[in-house]
Parts: sequence; structure tokens; C-alpha cells
Amino acid sequence: MLNKIRQGLTGHHPLKNPQIQKRASVLIPLLEAEGELFVMLTQRSEKLRSHAGQVSFPGGKQDPHDANSLETAFRETNEEIGLPQEKIEIIGQLDQILSLHNYLVTPFVGLIPNDFVPVPNQDEIEAVFKVPLSFFMNSEQHWTEEFKIPIGTILAHHFEFEGFDIWGLTAKLILRLLEIGLGHVPDFPVHHPDSPTWMERTLDYSGEELPFDSKALRHFEQRKVHR
Repeated sequence: MLNKIRQGLTGHHPLKNPQIQKRASVLIPLLEAEGELFVMLTQRSEKLRSHAGQVSFPGGKQDPHDANSLETAFRETNEEIGLPQEKIEIIGQLDQILSLHNYLVTPFVGLIPNDFVPVPNQDEIEAVFKVPLSFFMNSEQHWTEEFKIPIGTILAHHFEFEGFDIWGLTAKLILRLLEIGLGHVPDFPVHHPDSPTWMERTLDYSGEELPFDSKALRHFEQRKVHR
């Protein structure tokens, strides 16, 4: 599986949005263990002001001192889970995606050692856990919400794993990784048929309009698992 993902990412050269100044980066950490490929995820602290308690990848806002988006991903990953840059092998990059607060997020895919022991920053991270990548290819643990935005309707994907709700931006990037890396097409729609894809919306976004209204944004920020 890893070799196929490497090949898929090598041939993937996503377009970039040069217009947005509010930028962030995330690392999608992959590791091989016991003959299986896993993705490492974090649960954000309930004390944080935004996205409290939500599952996410290591990452965060670009610092003025960061040389580029990759340096942001390296720095934030080290700060959040204690994983140094030299232990990460970057194997590719996925399409940029807009966060709820209109940050342009650049996702990097990295291979990390299978014996890495996370050291979570307790001010930011509640838990660090890993999930078999194959788990996200089984639709039995998946469900979808629809949300209206000014330019159409979006689908919010959810995967429930051992009490964790893996959803939103994180779930979208995992589905995109499976699509690009493995050619996986799920048996549910990834994008709403009557609206642009999130990749198209990200490339077209100029910062002039909000993709979510305030009511929808509050719902996203405050929601808990409620299946």
C-alpha cells in the first residue's frame, strides 16, 4: 500500500492559490507497523479557543518567521507532538484546502518511524492515536452531514473510530489521500453533486466572501458526536 501511495503522490502536482495571505499547514503522518499502514491523528485540547476537542492532523498557522509552508508543518508538528523534522520523510503533497476560518491550509504527507512515541503538548493536544488507513475504505463507519454555504451545499464526512469523531477537513484530506494514492472511490459521494468540489472552491477563493455564515460556523465549532 505504501509503495502505491508513493507513486500516486509523486505524480500529483496540485495547483496553488496565490491570493490568500492567511496560511496554515498540516502534516499527514503515515507509519508502517505490523504489516499495515496507519495514519497518526491528534485530538485537540478542550481548552483551545477554536476547534476545541476536534480530531486533526498536527499543524497550525504559518509564523512570520517560517520560510515556507513546509517549515510551518515541521515546526507545528514538533511543537504539538514532539516529532522532529529529521524523523519525517515527506513523500508528497495534497491539494490546499480552506479551513472554517478561511485559512489556506497546505497538507504534506510524511512517513514517520513506527517506533515514534508522541510527546503531546498538553496545552494543545488531548490525545495522539493512530488509525489503520484501510479503516477509511470501509463505509460502515462513515456518515455524512449537509451544510448550506453561499455558493452551494457541502458534505461533511464523519468516521467514528474507538470513540473519536474524525470529520471535516481531516476526513476530506484522508479521502483525498486515498483517491490520489490508491485510486480509491468510496461507495458514497465525496462532493455534493450540485456544488463545486472543495478543491475548486479553494482555488477560486479570493478572501472576499465567507464560505460559511456565522450560524453554520458556530454549529461547526460547538458540535459534538451526535449520531
